[in-house]
Parts: sequence; C-alpha cells; structure tokens
Amino acid sequence: MIQSMTGYGAVSLQNETASVAVEIRTVNHRFLDLHVRLSREYGFLEAEVCQLVRHALRRGRVDLSVALRADIPAECLINTNTARSYLEAAARLRTELHLEGTLDLQTLLAMPGVLQGQNPDATQSAAVGEGIRAFVLDGVRQALDVVLQMRRQEGKSLASEMRGYLNSILGRVAEVRGLMPVALLDYRQRLEERLKYLLPQVAPDPQRLAQEVALLAEKADISEEVTRLESHVDQYVNMLDDGEEVGKKLDFLLQEMQREVNTILSKTGNLEVTRHGIAIKADIEKLREQVQNVE
Repeated sequence: MIQSMTGYGAVSLQNETASVAVEIRTVNHRFLDLHVRLSREYGFLEAEVCQLVRHALRRGRVDLSVALRADIPAECLINTNTARSYLEAAARLRTELHLEGTLDLQTLLAMPGVLQGQNPDATQSAAVGEGIRAFVLDGVRQALDVVLQMRRQEGKSLASEMRGYLNSILGRVAEVRGLMPVALLDYRQRLEERLKYLLPQVAPDPQRLAQEVALLAEKADISEEVTRLESHVDQYVNMLDDGEEVGKKLDFLLQEMQREVNTILSKTGNLEVTRHGIAIKADIEKLREQVQNVE
C-alpha cells in the first residue's frame, strides 16, 4: 500500500533520571529534506537520529525536535579558602567604614566560587551518556512508528480516491473505443457533404472517395493511443498495490497518460470523443494533485 508524505508523531518518555519529548512532522517534498533540532549539549546524537529517520522515510520534509532533560548526579565541594577571604573582606569593611551587620551563611554560600561542582569520573560519565543515547533513540523510534502509521493511513485514503479516478478514466476510454467506428462513418459523411456543397453539379467518384476516407482514417486512427492509455492505467493500479516509493513513477505515468489523451484530441474530430477526452484530462489533473503527496 502506498504511503502519504503527510504525517505527525509525538512521544514523551520518562525514567528515574531523565525525560524526553520527541515530535516529528512530515509534509510533501520532492526529496528527503531533514531538519533536526537538539540542544547543544546533546548534539552528538544528531547523526544517529538522522540515520534512523533516513532508514524509515524516503521522501518529504521532516521536522524533528527532541526536548531532553537529564539529571546528572554531581558532588558539591566547599572552597574554604574562598569563603574565608569573603569573611575577612567583610570584617575589614565593617571596621574601616564603621558598618553594622554580619555576613550570614546563606549569603556566603551564594557568593561566586564558594560552592563548586565536581564532575563524575570518566566511567560514570560514559554510563550516563550511553543511557541518554539509548533513551533518546528509543523515543525517536517510537515517534517514527506513529508517523509511519499515520502516513500509511493517509496513503490508504489517497489510493482509494485514486482508484475512483482511474475507474472513471477506464470507463471513458471504453466509450472512446466504442465510438471509433462511429467516428469514421461520421467523418465520411461530413466529407461527402462538404464535396456536395463545393461541387453541387458533380457526383463524387465512390472509389476515389473511399480512398480519401481510408487515407485520412489512417491518419486519424487513435486505436494505438487508446490501447496505450489502458495499459498505463493498468500499470498505475499495479503500482498502487506495490506501494513502495512509487510517487515519482506514478507522476511519470501521468505524464504519459496526458500525452496519449492530447494525441487523441488532436486526431479526432468527433464531438463525443472530444468530450470524453477532456473529461479524462480533468481526471488526470486530479490524480496529479494527489500523487504529489505520495512517497
């Protein structure tokens, strides 16, 4: 079954030390146009995130954002020398300027350099980094699954509408095929009437008239175009059933179908054939609009 290029997926995960929210939006585009937003400290995950997306999606503009909050444990150290320097400086100011008041503990701890964070050791950092990596990639996979489910559902609806237009085209092609003998008789009759109008006193030579009709009928023969048009519709239906990356192939088939209809319209002079040909062109244009959103 074909896939639409329009999709949306959002997943939120949480564990003891971190939470992640992944949001993916996809719309139609000729190629895969991928945009990933990660906070700077987790930019090292972007390559793997992009790889997951490229494995799941082939075409479309993809906007993916990852919002991550991780609580990485760290030990706090007190810089006693810095704290002592603040206290001594406060004492001098109090003596020299005759000020009142004292520097309390809460204010002292808030002074720059008094409290210092100690980074985890290398082994702990590696373990935390690997845990975050697996956590984020799991969220991306789950969001992609939601997107793919929506794109398949949209593709199912697209395929159903396309089959309706294709059935309409096949019905009109069958009408055109049935009108082909009538068109030839109509052409002969119009030719005879024109000769009578131009040469009212001269009876046309039946043999010569038959030759002219046969010659012009060969030039106006649309049987090959009708057969190719039916073949293109059959191929289109088969591609809808295959469903894997067929958007560009379907677009090419529509161009070929349009070419065959234009040739039919240029060859025929029958009003009914022309009417059906114009209706077929309208159905092809509707198919062309829909196929722009097929992966």
